[in-house]
This record gives sequence, C-alpha cells and structure tokens, in this order.
Amino acid sequence: MADINGVNNTTSAIDKYSIDDKVVEEEKSNELGRNEFLELMIAQMENQSPLDPKSNEDFIAQLAQFSSVEGIEKINESLEDLSASYRSSQTLEATSLVGSSVTLDGQSSSQLIWGDVVFATAEIPAGSDGLTLSIENDVGEIVEQVEIGYQEAGNLNIKWDGMNLEVGGQLMDIDYEKFATDEDGNPIPHDEGEYSISIIGNVAGSANAESIAVSMSTRVDSVSINSDNTVTLNLLGGEKASIDSIKQINDI
Repeated sequence: MADINGVNNTTSAIDKYSIDDKVVEEEKSNELGRNEFLELMIAQMENQSPLDPKSNEDFIAQLAQFSSVEGIEKINESLEDLSASYRSSQTLEATSLVGSSVTLDGQSSSQLIWGDVVFATAEIPAGSDGLTLSIENDVGEIVEQVEIGYQEAGNLNIKWDGMNLEVGGQLMDIDYEKFATDEDGNPIPHDEGEYSISIIGNVAGSANAESIAVSMSTRVDSVSINSDNTVTLNLLGGEKASIDSIKQINDI
C-alpha cells in the first residue's frame, strides 16, 4: 500500500543518485588530459606575477612534460590499435583452420580415418643414430615398426595413411603382404582408430636407447572466440587446444 513515506523514500533515492553523479563528475575532473594541461599552463601564464614571472626554462620544462604526456597517450593508442589488429588477424587465421589438419605440440596420438593422412613430427637431436620408429594402436599393439637408422638433426616429418609410411620424405619399405585384400586384390589399410608413433634409439651419442618426443596431428572441427579475445581450437574427438600449440599446418 502506498503512503506519504513513499514520497520521502523516493526523494532520498533521488538524492542518493544525485550524490553518486557528483562523485563520478569529481572523479572524471581529476583526470588531466592534454587539453586540460594546456588550459592550466595558459591560465598560469595569464595570472603570473609581473614581479616574479616564470622563467623561459620553467615553461620549456612544462612544454617538455606536456610533450611526454601527449607522446605516452599516442603510444598507448598505437599499442591498443596494434593489439586489436593482432587479435583480428589471429581470429581470421584461426577461422581459416577449420577442417584443416594441424600438428600440435604434445599431441601424443592421432585418429586414423581411411582416405586421410596421419602427420607427425619429431625434433631429432644432433648425433642420433640407430633409430627405430614404431606405430601402436589404442591397445598398445605394435602394427608397424621400421628401422630409420641415422637421421640428421632437426625436424623430422612423418606421414602415414594406415598402410604407406613416409619418413623424412622417404617411403619406407614395409611388408605389404601382411595386409588383407579386397575383392579386387587391393590391400586394406589398418583399422580406423587411435594410433601413436614413437621413436627410440641412441640419442645425441648416448650408448643407451632413449625415446624422442613425437607430436602428432589432429583435425580442427571449429574455433571459439573467448571473452578475452583469445582463440580456442575445437578438435576432432572433442579435445581443445590453444592456437599457440600449433607446430605445423599440414598440407592435405
């Protein structure tokens, strides 16, 4: 039920917002921009004492201070523009990755789909020799194993379509007779599913066999633009990754 007190309450509320507005105005008036700086300096010149005027050096110092403030503002504006441009470029690049195959840092396995290629990459240390490459399925069974021997230091690219294996641009000699064949006599690749690739051998001159980290590929199904303007890659199988984790965009 409405009563006379309601009027007083409304008036109090209006007064409250009026006070808040004054606080905001006072906070804004405390900000000294370049226009306010110039107005203050002009007022100082107009009101200075004729008996004790400001020296030229003082005004030069003030102008230098103004130039610094203005320069900092322009630098900040330029940095903001550059940051916005970078975010836009990163977003555009990310959207162009949808449907692409990318090799990700730390990606330990890849989905084999007939007709597609599994990509992998390994950083070979200098002096590595006696290397063996193995491909395992999702239950740990080795389905392919080849000796790749000595490899030059640097990035080693690997491609596998479930049957043919290419290492460093060279097609590996594998036993094709172990594959089942279709009614036309063509070999059938390994079953579709999750596979991992590992490399072991004498790393950097070591006498003992050591493993070399291998990063594998996956497909980008979509991308998400986060509230902080960062980009998240939505990957095949529901996994997610940042755009910074991409080691290589694969040509398929």
